[in-house]
Amino acid sequence: MSRSLIFQLLLVSLSLPALAGSQLDGRLYLSKEKYVAGEPVYLVFEVENKGTQPVTIKTADPLSFCGGYALEVEGAKPQESFWSFGCYGGVGGSCISGSEVLKAGARHIDRILLNQTYDLRRPGTYSLRVSHELPYGTGDGDLTMLSPGDTHETFDAQLNIVLESSQDSELKPEFQTYLLGLRSDDSRRRTEAANVIADLAPPFLEGTILQMLDSPDLKYYGVRGLHNLGTPTAHQALVSFVRNSQTTRETGAYQDAIRYLGQMGDHTDLAMLLRVARANLPDSSSRELAMESAGEVGGDDAVPLLVAELKDPSIDVKQSAVRALYLTGSINAVPVLIELLRSTEERVSWTAEFGLQVLTHRSATTPNSGVTPATTYAKWNQWWNTHRDSVTIFKYDQCGDIVPLE
Repeated sequence: MSRSLIFQLLLVSLSLPALAGSQLDGRLYLSKEKYVAGEPVYLVFEVENKGTQPVTIKTADPLSFCGGYALEVEGAKPQESFWSFGCYGGVGGSCISGSEVLKAGARHIDRILLNQTYDLRRPGTYSLRVSHELPYGTGDGDLTMLSPGDTHETFDAQLNIVLESSQDSELKPEFQTYLLGLRSDDSRRRTEAANVIADLAPPFLEGTILQMLDSPDLKYYGVRGLHNLGTPTAHQALVSFVRNSQTTRETGAYQDAIRYLGQMGDHTDLAMLLRVARANLPDSSSRELAMESAGEVGGDDAVPLLVAELKDPSIDVKQSAVRALYLTGSINAVPVLIELLRSTEERVSWTAEFGLQVLTHRSATTPNSGVTPATTYAKWNQWWNTHRDSVTIFKYDQCGDIVPLE
């Protein structure tokens, strides 16, 4: 059997109820039957109004949490910050959405770059399951937001992504299109090109990605591309970018670079990240991110430095230091967090309680029990004195059940 026959698509397209008069016909498919590893992989959703009356559909960035898509690629590593973070919690916030009126015979197409959500740079066959919930209503020619009472249609599909082995000689022609796109006057084409180059980050485009840092509208993508490259040169470029950037409260390339340095886990960045933290305002998210990244890269060595940060008068700095302590993944952070359970500042004590759950996968409280961290101190202290030589310590991204403290 040829590899092309491995590609399969099972599509369930549900007919619409009376509101739309069974007018919409949708399908999900891949842009190609097979790819070479390292080229962009697109999922396409195409919906057509087959009826005679207009229909209004909700539109949003497909990769935002309000885009209505649920994606899972078995066997591929999720990219950072795709709908959830670690094992604890998910994405919140807001996103831009709108609506579009589909007249009779009109189509709407979403092209979703799967490389932005999963690392698809290695050969293999990956199973993709996708579900798309599409809100719709009657079409009246008005591009207003759909109300909560409008109807939802769900489209489901399962397919195989086939990635064959590749050489740079095969990939370079593919990326010529995107290199040209970077120089385009069309902002949409320029953004798409920057997205592809940043997410795929082929080593032969390292110089291009470095140059993106010098462009105000591309540096966000340049930072992400350096993270995905993961080379020594890319690491040093991120360090220089953070050092030479002005401090800011705003989200963007600066904060992303700080976060990526934490993920890269280079121990030599510890002192620099703490300096960056102190250079930012106490209540800024930039200071918080730098402190947490310092914990991630520092491990055992970061613990005494973070303990010193607990002496800062700012409650925001203290709470950031507590979070950084459990991100160290260090056994030395456990007794520090146990002592912090007795803090009179609730933001500190509750963050310490959560940190102990992360590091030990144990909890001395139950939801809605009314038990405060301070009242669990004695129990945690006794448990630690008994189990300190045999306890297993977990990293933040090591998921597992939280069991009651013995």
